[in-house]
Amino acid sequence: MTQTTRKFVTAAAIGVIALLLGWWWTVRGREEVAGPEEAPDGGGPVFANGPRVDGAGPGRLDLRLVDRAAISGRVREADGRGIGGATVCVGSSASGLDSKEQANRTCTTSAGDGSYRVEGLLPVPQFVHASAAGHVPGQYRAGPGQRARTLVTLRAGQETREVDVVLLAGGVELKGVVRDLSGGELEGAQVSSGFAHGRTGADGRFTLWVAPGEAYLEAHADGYARGWMMGVAPGMTFEIALTPESVLVGRVVRAEDGAPVAGASVLAVKPMESSAEAISDTNGNFRIEGLKPGAYRLEAFHDEAYGVGAESAVLGLGETSEPIVIRAHPAYLVEGTVTVAGGESCEQGWVRITDTAVGSRAGEVEADGLVRIRGVLPGSYEPQVECDTYVAEPTYAPVAVVDAAIRGLRWQVQPGQAIRGRVVLSGGTGARGLHVGAEPQPDPSAPRAQATRAWSERTADDGRFELLGLLPGRYRVSASSNEHPRPEPPLEVELPAGQDLEDILLTLPATGELRGTVKDSEGLAVKGVEVTLRGEQQELPTTRTLDDGSFRLKQVPAGSYRVQAVQGWVPLQAPGTTDDDVQGTAVTIATGEVREVQLVVESQHGRIGGRVVDSAGGPLSDAFVEATRESDSPAAGMGDALRDSRWSFFGAETRKLTDQDGRFELSGLSDGKYTLVAQRRGGGEGSVEHVATGNEVEIKIADAGSIAGTVRIQGGGAPEKFEVSLHEPSTGWRSSDRFFRTGGVFRFPEVPRGDYRVIVEAAEGSSSAKTSVGEGGRAEVQIELLPLLTVRGRVIDAASSQPVPGMEVRIRARGQVQMFTPYDQTPRGQTSDAEGRFEVEKVAAGPVDAMVLPKDWVENGYGWSSIALELPTTGATSVELPPLRIAKKRRSENEAPGDLGLRVQPSAPGTEPGEAKLIVGSVRPGGPAMRAGLQIGDEIVSVDGQDVTGANGYLFQEMSAVPAGTAVKLGLGRGATIEVVADAMK
Repeated sequence: MTQTTRKFVTAAAIGVIALLLGWWWTVRGREEVAGPEEAPDGGGPVFANGPRVDGAGPGRLDLRLVDRAAISGRVREADGRGIGGATVCVGSSASGLDSKEQANRTCTTSAGDGSYRVEGLLPVPQFVHASAAGHVPGQYRAGPGQRARTLVTLRAGQETREVDVVLLAGGVELKGVVRDLSGGELEGAQVSSGFAHGRTGADGRFTLWVAPGEAYLEAHADGYARGWMMGVAPGMTFEIALTPESVLVGRVVRAEDGAPVAGASVLAVKPMESSAEAISDTNGNFRIEGLKPGAYRLEAFHDEAYGVGAESAVLGLGETSEPIVIRAHPAYLVEGTVTVAGGESCEQGWVRITDTAVGSRAGEVEADGLVRIRGVLPGSYEPQVECDTYVAEPTYAPVAVVDAAIRGLRWQVQPGQAIRGRVVLSGGTGARGLHVGAEPQPDPSAPRAQATRAWSERTADDGRFELLGLLPGRYRVSASSNEHPRPEPPLEVELPAGQDLEDILLTLPATGELRGTVKDSEGLAVKGVEVTLRGEQQELPTTRTLDDGSFRLKQVPAGSYRVQAVQGWVPLQAPGTTDDDVQGTAVTIATGEVREVQLVVESQHGRIGGRVVDSAGGPLSDAFVEATRESDSPAAGMGDALRDSRWSFFGAETRKLTDQDGRFELSGLSDGKYTLVAQRRGGGEGSVEHVATGNEVEIKIADAGSIAGTVRIQGGGAPEKFEVSLHEPSTGWRSSDRFFRTGGVFRFPEVPRGDYRVIVEAAEGSSSAKTSVGEGGRAEVQIELLPLLTVRGRVIDAASSQPVPGMEVRIRARGQVQMFTPYDQTPRGQTSDAEGRFEVEKVAAGPVDAMVLPKDWVENGYGWSSIALELPTTGATSVELPPLRIAKKRRSENEAPGDLGLRVQPSAPGTEPGEAKLIVGSVRPGGPAMRAGLQIGDEIVSVDGQDVTGANGYLFQEMSAVPAGTAVKLGLGRGATIEVVADAMK
């Protein structure tokens, strides 16, 4: 696997995880929100998302104009003793608030007896967090277990009392500093890590008290965009540099008469990166702050209207946009309540409604189970309901939206069943801080049956866990954390109908301890890099180095490993080695043993300086510059580093801003050559490749061009809604936007020069075109939509040709990134049945990619496959595909692949799948491939007799990922067949 392929696959997985985490924090109310079971009786109205005046009806008041509320209580030990000097913060993620209000925390310090009072709060559901020296931060919880109520429902003008927070001992100090991009310290910046909150002092420094181990830190300040960092506490100094904010301003008006739309939620979305929200005022005006530079899609949602910005709004560094007008068209409110069988209301969850022709809308559960989905266009919608720790019905009645709001809907969920038990260390004592998950095991005879899964909160000191909201069936139960090994193999249990499982015991393997340091060739500490283990298992404990370069893994299962220092998903090289050499240090750990290792990597103090200029040679003071290291492997493809840089938003902020003279300096680099990319605004960019550390370079940002066009339906007319995606394969540059009632017209105002594929998708059809944009040029494309197809076929095992049930098939136009979130609802027909058959409706004609993956990501012995297909563009409304062949995994779920000692060159960007070849780019000296006679330049045409040429190349990765000791027969283009026996990872 090439460096680019590894990073792309990993980044795609991380993208999915990022979306999952984003959803998780959202439906949990952000940062695992907390609150008492009920608001006090009497007093004023209860407000949520808007708010409403009473329990029913459309009446809503501006929550910012009503009397404020207050919360009081105590911060205390488990035995009731008060904790003085604790920081108590209150906040809300109610969907009626804008992003700035949701990010705000109102904090105070507890008195000597632990008492506190916070006033001036909006009457919306609020959470309460507390932290104190020597304690693990915590939240208010009302009730036992995972179903403890977690929102403080406030009433206008009233005080909610006895909101107590219990803190446990064992907290450690997390220290850091917040600066701006010029290096100046920022006073008063808000910082948070989980339930711990604080602000920076005059020197930009702060201290939080958190649980020991890996920590995620966020920081934001007025006038700046939010920043974040991962690290370890204690012993590591967190450093976050904030970017001056960019701002979007504009107005929402009714399309029919230009009247202002007040109270609309205006969402600015930077695809695959971030979003922010504002609420329009009485004149329809909105202001969205705290944005980073780039291109943003704008949508407005209102109870009676929906609108989309005419084109993406492109922001420069610290720029405030010209006023943008969003024309909102008639749409409607869908309102209902999620209730639990027995009468209670759901507290945390969401409802998504989908019409395959119109699209989807979603709303979060608010107070009392209320869900309000705004801006819904006419259509017949299928609801999908999620209530945390409960079981949704397999289906719900369709929602028909015609010409009026719909209220009073009820979606009921069931309590389901539970699995409870303990996670213990090998000696029998409880294991703290692990998550326990229950994954359903598929029934091949019923692959489309509803499945449930559950994920516990972190285990407490006694190791107890609780998994709720499960249907009867067979589950794989396992525990995981970054700091502990997982039980191997996972425990398989049968959850019988009508009966919970109690006293399940998960025992972690016996362990030793690994300590060490990471230093560079100059003897200087390398801090903040990830330390990983490679061995017989895939999922092993990880950590990061501290300020002095030291690290400690307390729970390492007995065995032999290679310890590596990793940065940006790639192991750091030892002095004098290359990417093709095995990196790290071998170590063997016995049960109860403490081992120490020293990792030496090449110098991490290289620098590259230079200047960024515009097309006329003038300095640019608002450009970001980032360096991506180029692989020194012969198997690396041209332009890999440039394409890798597109995924940098998944990592820490490493970009540098140019100064007034356009100058920049990148430091802390490993020795080697780099691709430098400079970007400004949303589309202008320039790049320079093969820059060695120690050099100066000039980067020219060419004037951005634009791509515009018109979309037409076959037979005449334009689609009401459509999405356009751009992809430049040689550089990896991508962008997408949605358009609504534009008469088929679209425009991307700022794109770099290049050769683009333009992909259009709409309910009426799909199509694509190719175009080129020169420096400062303008490209025009005319696209006629091809009718959408119904695609049928079978999924079969590549080796046995037997049907594979329980695989989801999703088909998208080639070039589009397929991302999945828990909001996705795959029609049952898209899951292969017992005969492997599936049916996918509304598929684009022409070149497409079929993603085949286990249903609901359930482990069934198969992984993900992306299969290139060519669908007919004329004369067909349905297509029967040849069988889709997928390879079964050749190793168990947590078993690491062995080492074949070879790397395959990536295909050149834009290569058609049928023309792709698996050419060996490098062979590790002394490795198994070299011993078997494999040569650089050989073409691999088969693996164990299975054809992997051309469009079948996707089979190679799964079929070659084998455990150590496995023999793999490689058929070569020169007519030879060799047998390679995988070594253990060294």
